[in-house]
Amino acid sequence: MADPGTADVQAELQDYLNSKNINTLFIQMDDEPPKIVNRGQRRVSVCAESPSESMNAQVKVVPKSDEETARILEILKKNVLFKHLDSDQMNTVKDAMTLVKYKEGECIIKQGDDGDNFYVLDSGTVHCNVKKEEEIVFQMDYEVGQSFGELAIMYNAPRAATCEATSECSLWALDRVSFKVILMKTTISKRNIYKGFLQQVPILAQLTEYEILTIADALQEDSFNDGDVICKQGDSGDTFYIIKEGSAVCTQKNASGAEGEVAKLGNGAYFGEIALMTSKPRQATVTVIGDLKCLTLDRKTFKRVMGPLQDILMRNLEHYNKFQAANI
Repeated sequence: MADPGTADVQAELQDYLNSKNINTLFIQMDDEPPKIVNRGQRRVSVCAESPSESMNAQVKVVPKSDEETARILEILKKNVLFKHLDSDQMNTVKDAMTLVKYKEGECIIKQGDDGDNFYVLDSGTVHCNVKKEEEIVFQMDYEVGQSFGELAIMYNAPRAATCEATSECSLWALDRVSFKVILMKTTISKRNIYKGFLQQVPILAQLTEYEILTIADALQEDSFNDGDVICKQGDSGDTFYIIKEGSAVCTQKNASGAEGEVAKLGNGAYFGEIALMTSKPRQATVTVIGDLKCLTLDRKTFKRVMGPLQDILMRNLEHYNKFQAANI
């Protein structure tokens, strides 16, 4: 079964490829045959490892200093291929990256060669150029903090450019198989956890497992700090929240304006689900206690992924008995 949650990422990645004049996007995340999008006449060869073989591969953990860890994570969070990952996936990717070094003038990747590594430049400088019929049609220089070669961990088509070290340089490298293993294993685990959370939400009770998984794939993870107000009584609401880790307090003002605590929310608690289908103002204020991670889904995304199921859920809503903070 294809992962519905990859659709938005694939669309953004295709835009990214188009901006680089690259004709093909291929992401192999399951047992379906490769999907290929061709633009123009140039033919591109694409193939992939067996997903089952990838799943059995072991992902290495390479020790890094705190400074190196911070630099790598900062770069990954800005990269179109990685910025969609949650914090656990991002750290696993970071752990798997290996340090490689090149001397001035050495070729790191060569246009037309097979390639399976993505690189983050940790020190030094790198020059990149793209040739067409021996004429350079594009070139740029990479500096510390920049990255290249991400296409190689999406698919194993030939390299689209040549990159050479223009000074002695160090790079952190991530191979395609490790990246796919990380995504597959963490995605499967995450889906099962999210499914368990969603199955506890009464208005979603009539949905099939596939429909529940469709919503699970659309959930985003957000982090909050102690004292943060997630939602405020009286504000308009369009986001549903599930507490993944941490706790929060729910308070409500009465007719005289006095505010009192109405509920404490912990792991697995959810609130704001009615906001997925209506624009009713928030009925209470939710404030974070300590550090907290929430799974979130906004109304626009919910309507896009669920489509005609809106009618079913609206019927459920008519018979929905609210509990503690469910009407937030």
